[in-house]
Amino acid sequence: MKKWAASFVFVALASMAIAEAQVPVPVAGMGQHIIARNMVGIDCNSFQPTGFGTAELYFPYIAGIPQKFLFQPGATVKDETTAVITGVFSKVVVSESMNYDMANVFLQSHEINYYYHPNSSPKDWTDFDGFQAGELIATYHVQFNMFSVAKGISLVVNSGPFTYSKDFTLPDGTKANLKNFMPGGITVIVLGELGNIVSTPSGPTVVNLTTSKGPFTLGSCAVMSPFSGSGINPSSEESRGNGDQKEGKDHQ
Repeated sequence: MKKWAASFVFVALASMAIAEAQVPVPVAGMGQHIIARNMVGIDCNSFQPTGFGTAELYFPYIAGIPQKFLFQPGATVKDETTAVITGVFSKVVVSESMNYDMANVFLQSHEINYYYHPNSSPKDWTDFDGFQAGELIATYHVQFNMFSVAKGISLVVNSGPFTYSKDFTLPDGTKANLKNFMPGGITVIVLGELGNIVSTPSGPTVVNLTTSKGPFTLGSCAVMSPFSGSGINPSSEESRGNGDQKEGKDHQ
């Protein structure tokens, strides 16, 4: 009888732990923080822009997931080289419009895919495949997007839903699901340096993305620019939003 009772208590506690891991973020509550780099497509020979790009991200904070589970066990440095949940943009079509000395950079609607890889991390920012390793755990749809760029500093605010999300298991055995934490999707506020290309003393850092071992290939070389920001949960449940969000079509 005592053994049965102990087993019952254990199961109940385990169930409570799993339930606790799935508590959604309140409306307008902080959902995640993002540290990332744009990968701006360039021709590998002429170095001219291709008009396409992607991005790679890691997350120092995701609501509902203890920070220690966002990085490798025992990590003393918490950055891209120890991150275990990362993200990659699908191929983005880029265009631009000038307003005197301010550039408005437009990104057609695209997806951000989230990956969980508890046994690996990117070697550094040039390790694009390291950001798309492991298990696909969520896809976030980004609407037609505009970066306003002044004096090299860019700002964007955008919003969209999770179109795909699945349970994954944290190291302590609890289940996590990003859409359960942020059922209304994410509204992001991002600051970047689109005018500041990551460089070394010998020149811009060029990453060859013509081929890939992962699910996405840009098909060209790329240069990088940094951005970071935060995402809030905008509503208590998914909203269909405008036609871009509902249909998944590019802005015309």
